Amino acid sequence: MTAAAAGPASCSCELGCARRHLEHAIAELEQARLSWGVWADGVRKLAEQRTGVSAAEGFAVLDDPEYARALRMGSWFEDAVRATAVTLEVTGAGDAVLAPVCPCVQAGRQ
Repeated sequence: MTAAAAGPASCSCELGCARRHLEHAIAELEQARLSWGVWADGVRKLAEQRTGVSAAEGFAVLDDPEYARALRMGSWFEDAVRATAVTLEVTGAGDAVLAPVCPCVQAGRQ
């Protein structure tokens, strides 16, 4: 099976290498987002203790500046995952997109 027949994910050129790095980055960012969630939950618990208000009782705990800051930080992970996924989608769009720039796809057409 040639690299072109296997698809862009198995491409052996620089673009294929970049795709593999993007795939790895998405997995790592997902793990970072999970870790952030655990950390933010700890911040929430501390905020509940400080304010005496439970998140289950309403949104008043969001008035705690540290908890609000922790929640905003989560958007960075979301943005990073989304941007990486879009880039991966574009680089894996198929032969029509890759043929002009990917020697593996070009070699498969010859």
